[in-house]
Amino acid sequence: MKKLLIYISVFMLLIVAFNEIAQANTGRHYMRIGRLWVIAEYDGAEGWGGEYAWPGGRVRFPNGGIQELWGANVRKLGTTAGCRNWTGPNGTLYGYWTSGMYRTYDYDYLPYWTPQTNQTALFPVTQKVYQRWAQPVVTVNGVKIILDSGEDFINVHEGNTEIDPNLITERAIQSVWRYTMGVEYERWMYGYSTPKHQDYVLNDITLTNNGKMYGLTEDPPLVWPNPDWSQIIENQKVEGFWWAQVENPWNSHLGRDKSFGANDAVGEYIQPFADEGNDRRFYLFYDGDNKDSPEKDWGDPSNTAAANEGFTELLSPAWIIMGALHVDQSATNKVDDPSQPRSTTIKQERDYDLGKIPKTMQDQYEALFTEGNHWPLNTPHNEIDPLINLPSGYRSYGPFDLEFGQSINLVQVVASGGINVKLTQEYGKKAFDADYNGPIMDEIETIFKTGRDSVLKTLKEANWNVNADKGGRSRFDVPDAPRPPANFDVTARGPKIKITWSDESRTDKDFDTGVEDFAGYRLYRAIGARDSVYHVVYDGIDNEYIDEDVSGGFQYFYYLIAYDDGTQNWEDPGVSLESGRWYCWTGWAPEGVSPAVAPITSAGNLEDIRVVPNPYSAAGFTFPGEADKILFTGLPATCTITIYTSAGDYVHKIEHTDGSGNESWDLRTDYNQYIVSDVYIYKIDSDLGSYVDKFIIIR
Repeated sequence: MKKLLIYISVFMLLIVAFNEIAQANTGRHYMRIGRLWVIAEYDGAEGWGGEYAWPGGRVRFPNGGIQELWGANVRKLGTTAGCRNWTGPNGTLYGYWTSGMYRTYDYDYLPYWTPQTNQTALFPVTQKVYQRWAQPVVTVNGVKIILDSGEDFINVHEGNTEIDPNLITERAIQSVWRYTMGVEYERWMYGYSTPKHQDYVLNDITLTNNGKMYGLTEDPPLVWPNPDWSQIIENQKVEGFWWAQVENPWNSHLGRDKSFGANDAVGEYIQPFADEGNDRRFYLFYDGDNKDSPEKDWGDPSNTAAANEGFTELLSPAWIIMGALHVDQSATNKVDDPSQPRSTTIKQERDYDLGKIPKTMQDQYEALFTEGNHWPLNTPHNEIDPLINLPSGYRSYGPFDLEFGQSINLVQVVASGGINVKLTQEYGKKAFDADYNGPIMDEIETIFKTGRDSVLKTLKEANWNVNADKGGRSRFDVPDAPRPPANFDVTARGPKIKITWSDESRTDKDFDTGVEDFAGYRLYRAIGARDSVYHVVYDGIDNEYIDEDVSGGFQYFYYLIAYDDGTQNWEDPGVSLESGRWYCWTGWAPEGVSPAVAPITSAGNLEDIRVVPNPYSAAGFTFPGEADKILFTGLPATCTITIYTSAGDYVHKIEHTDGSGNESWDLRTDYNQYIVSDVYIYKIDSDLGSYVDKFIIIR
């Protein structure tokens, strides 16, 4: 019997990108309009360390890299399909045939992905972004900033985005792939910025036997690339067809570098709707307790010099649920089948692939696609198999018989939840102060585990969206806030910051009712870091705000939302809805806007000199991401700053020569030692005279 080999199809013309760590192999598209940030990747093996980031906007760039890793909870995900008694294009009957994409290729990646015997891949056809309106233009100090994760996103929106004002959600990503048995996999990913629905995405999946296939050729191999690899097998029934979704959790990728928590993600299967008579199984995963460390580490408390690096918080608060909310009974019966998935299992990362661990297609089919073969419920995977430290969870749907032209539809959900940012910071600091020992670690475990209730609440909202009777409204439809402005501009104007925006939201009609329900704009501001706490600084109907409550030397970040009057909210009547915060957000740029501070001149007053913050507290967040810092403001253009203890002992001297009115200090002595709690005296000497004052440090 001739062997069928897989060779790399035309999509590999896309550049294979690498950084200090492995990254995406093909182009990416982003669903980042709610709090759950999701990556759609062209090759079908999605994510690589950045997938399912929750909460969105908690963006870090560890180790000097360019990949955003904060809060990412999945290393990689993919799919596998299988069937029985399939006849290949060479006329050979195969008792088992499988096809998929889940890190299945050899790690060497040279020259591209190495073809391997008994291994067939999922091949991409297209991926496209749809939006109800064009992406807003955000300008900071006259420069258009790169939105939504860099140049990839810009290229997508300039060359591969369609504006559809009738789109059921604000943004959708269509992806089409083909399995080598001639089944086409089309997925529409829907995301939401509406507050009640911002913590999940829905994937509407259709699997069609259309005979279209890529990548098959016989021995001897053809020379790559060969356009003749695309072909159609018509009128063949696909028997015993199964489809599996798999994820390999990594809560959190950043936590691996910054905490005790390497390789301690936990997976388990649950039946959250069992009390409603629905026994459907879902895969739940979350950060666990690293058994190799003497400290408890639920939620990944940082074990670095956290106060200096800005990581004094729990790094992995997210709980993620994945599963189906609808599966067709059969290709001819579209009623939901709650007995699906009919097979579930958890295995070490790649053990069910046909990649590094050699297996036949029959091995893979029988391992993944045996009806009634279920992993035990409500038990962390490591209590069943402690040798699994990289748990891949497989949910398999089938078996189906697909005549030529027939389809199966599934609706999958990715739901997220967990403790809020304030609690991650509070308990991360407590763990740091306690040196990761004692009762506080048990307290962290208790507070972290409340995330289970949070994600189950999110799942119920998603189930309502898919399965509830919404008074004739369609699946995937939820109440909508006004659209965001098309332009958002933030510019430093001397000692102030001017924020302006266009006015499309005012006349935007409600998507479902066609009624104008605009009520106003809210402008939110954060100080010091783009992912710190935001507060409302403006609420009204104007299109301009001058922020005067700002100080030189500080970075300020802003986002703007439009909100409605709640009259068109058919889910929760009277409740006002805000537009998504990630549209008009200056946080897509890593640096904020700083107002100018003019130095004191001969006409100035030395008594305007200030120290910020004063008192300084190590527990504070005056400069998020820049701990151990104070700022001298209102200085002469050139001066000398000398610092003493309360006892008059010399500490440090700073020569201020840059001509500005600001100078920062990292709270270190001349010998590079951090100063302790005390009242400190500082003296300013300049051509304008001398000035003496004090500031307080609290450790």
